[in-house]
Formats: sequence, C-alpha cells, structure tokens
Amino acid sequence: MSENDFSRCREVVDQFGNRHQLATELARGGQGVVYRTGDPDLAIKQPLGADGAVRLNMDMRSRFQNVLCLPIPSRIPIALPLAVLRDEPGYVMRLLADMEPFSEFELSGQMQTEMAKLQVPKWLAGVPDKRAMLRLMHYAGSGSTKRRLLTLAKCAGVLARLHAAGIVYGDVSPRNCFMSRVDSREVWLIDADNLRFERHGGGETVYTPRYGAPEVVQAVDQSRPRTDAWAFTVMAFEALTLLHPFVGGKVLAVDELNDGWDAKNITTSLPENLEEQAYAGLMPYVDDPDDSSNCAIGGLPRDLVLSSQLVSLFQETLGIGRTQPWRRTSLAYWALELARAHDRSVVCPKCSMSYFLQHNTCPYCGKSKPSLVLAKTSRWEIVMQFSATDFALPHRLLNPFSLDLTGDANYLVSIDLKHKTVSHARGTSPIPTEITFEFLGEGE
Repeated sequence: MSENDFSRCREVVDQFGNRHQLATELARGGQGVVYRTGDPDLAIKQPLGADGAVRLNMDMRSRFQNVLCLPIPSRIPIALPLAVLRDEPGYVMRLLADMEPFSEFELSGQMQTEMAKLQVPKWLAGVPDKRAMLRLMHYAGSGSTKRRLLTLAKCAGVLARLHAAGIVYGDVSPRNCFMSRVDSREVWLIDADNLRFERHGGGETVYTPRYGAPEVVQAVDQSRPRTDAWAFTVMAFEALTLLHPFVGGKVLAVDELNDGWDAKNITTSLPENLEEQAYAGLMPYVDDPDDSSNCAIGGLPRDLVLSSQLVSLFQETLGIGRTQPWRRTSLAYWALELARAHDRSVVCPKCSMSYFLQHNTCPYCGKSKPSLVLAKTSRWEIVMQFSATDFALPHRLLNPFSLDLTGDANYLVSIDLKHKTVSHARGTSPIPTEITFEFLGEGE
C-alpha cells in the first residue's frame, strides 16, 4: 500500500469534533507532512520526527496558541491553524483547492517520466543532453521565467510583511510556499506553526536542507529575517536559473561538467562531503564576480532570466551576504525588483518561454516579438500581452509600490490592436492622463 493509499484510509478528529478524511499528500519536509482532506479548502499538518513518523509527544495546542498570539498582519495569505487534532498531534488549516507547492517548478521523477513521452519541440532539438532538454520543456510548460518572477514577488511580499511585524517565518522552502495552479493570482505560505518573534538565543531553529542560512546550518545563530532572506534567495535563484547557487565547479563531479548550456571543462578531485559544505554556505556563490573557484556549471543564461537589478540583489545576498549576513537584501526590495522584472517580460507564443522586453526576437526559438502594448508612468512600466482585448492595470503602475496592494487592479482598459488605440473598458473609470501607451512587436 502506498503512502497516499494509506492516508486515504485515515480519519482524524479535531478539537471541535469535526471529522476529516485524509486524502492526497501535498508536501513533506523534515518537520512535518501536509495532507489534503475531503474538504477541498482544508488541509491537515502533522509533525514528523527524525525517523519520518508522527511525533506523538508534540504539544500542538501550545504551538497553536503561541501562533495566534503573534501580531500577524491582517489579510496576509498564510495557512494559519483553525483547530488542533483531538487524539494525535496536528492541526487543521485553510488552503485553497487549486493550489500547488513551488516544488512543482522542479522536474520530479514522475514528471520526467511523463514528459519523456512528449514530442520534443524544434527549438530544443539541438540540446544534446536529454535531462537538460526535459528540464527546459518543463520550465516552459510551468510558466517559464515570467510566472516564476510573479510568484516569487508575491512570496517575497508576504515574508516582508511578516518581517515588518517583527515575525520570523523560519522555514522558507519550495514545499512551504504555495501558488495558484493556473494563473498564480494567489501565493500562500503553510507551516505556520514555525512563526515566532526573532530571538537572540534559545528555542528550536527549523530549516529545510539546501535552503538553510550558513549561520543556522553551522549552529552559530538563530533564525532571523536575514536567514529567511537567505532561504528565499536560494529558492528564487534555483527556480529561475535551474541551478543551486552553491553547486558549482568545486562540487560537481567530472562526468557532470558537460551538462547544461554554458558548461565549461573543469577537472577537480572532490571529497565526499563537498555538497554538504556547499549547502552550508562554505563554498563561494557560483556567480560571484570576485571568486571563480566555484563557478557555475550549466543553468540558464542569467541575462535571459534575471534583470540587472536582480543580478545585484543575488550578489548582495548570496555573494557578500554569505559571510556578512547583515548585507543581505530585505525581502521588500526583492518583491519590488521581481515584480518589475515580471512586468517587463514577454511570453513567446511559439515556444512559451519568456524573455525581457529589450529583445526583438525570442532568444530561445527566434520568433519575432508578438504584438503588445507597453503602459508607462513616471514610476513604472508594464507589458500588456493578452489573449483577450481587456487588460487590468495594477496598483503599482500609478502608486508607490505596496507589499499589500500591488496586485490590486485599479483600472480596466480595452485594446484595439488594429487601430492601435487604448480606452477604458465600458462601465469602468476613465484612464488617468499620466499613463502613456506604446504599441510594440509584430503590429508595429
């Protein structure tokens, strides 16, 4: 019987007597496992021990009360506990039905098997390595760079709002961050029982392997906003570039050096524990301009997936910030620059990869830039690319960037590509005069 088959046979009861039938497993980490239930908008979190079994001695009621006493910002998308389980450790939380973890951006074994059955698109015909080809197919099929930039921007915004309230999240990882399955309008954090105030000592420190900050992994400091910033930045770099930011030439074995688009011939003799050292922050950042000893092997070209501002933020957090934690960039700045990069991204209608506005043709397949409209104000620019004729203008186009309101739509405009005109949609407010529109692409 599989893990999921076993979970479907289980029923748990919460403190109010409500019965919940466990369904599919959503996410599993070192601290716990999350299950869907018979109610599509509810999930169950249960704590796990080092052996992978449920921690029967965990006092979830105490943790529940501690979390609810925190000054958590209103309307923040975090799956907070609704009720603890009655007869075993765990709690019930709200989680929207159409959500999936950020780990779906990764090519899992099951996905790889399914994708291997698909026809290889022409733009990937020249990629010699089969796994690299499948990873690029999955990258395009899961929303390419543009969707990743948007979900990461929203995730950074949620974390920044917690930090502004003096709260540390503690365990940022692709399995604890969830996004809407189709359009990424919603981004939520789960595992809320790890929320706490920043401490100078004592208490339990939680992190996910591969994403823990060096000072936490090396047990020389506690979880803080800057350790959240580290974990988020590692997750963001991996999602955007398809490369862990510390697994470079010092770490990869000789027979793996030719895997990727920008592979280089490097020969090195590796001790067995080198990968663990990389995850602990004991290796240089793979794109560190001042230290090439662990230079990147493979990964997507940075100029295609990162804006110049994002390149600087990655260097500040993962390069300088590796040994000087106080230099790591605040999550509020990450939210700002990720959103800015998303708004200047174009999706290729031929290969589904995305690229930045300055390219006249798709760098991946060579197709000309599609017809689009660039909306501009003195503070912001946003690419309007659409299948329908109406487009919602976000709050950030006309107002100072807001972590809470940036995704709200203030105006709805109608686009006429044939006549190259933009007008407010029927029944909506007139377009402010400070917005200008420029038609670009094939319709020029």
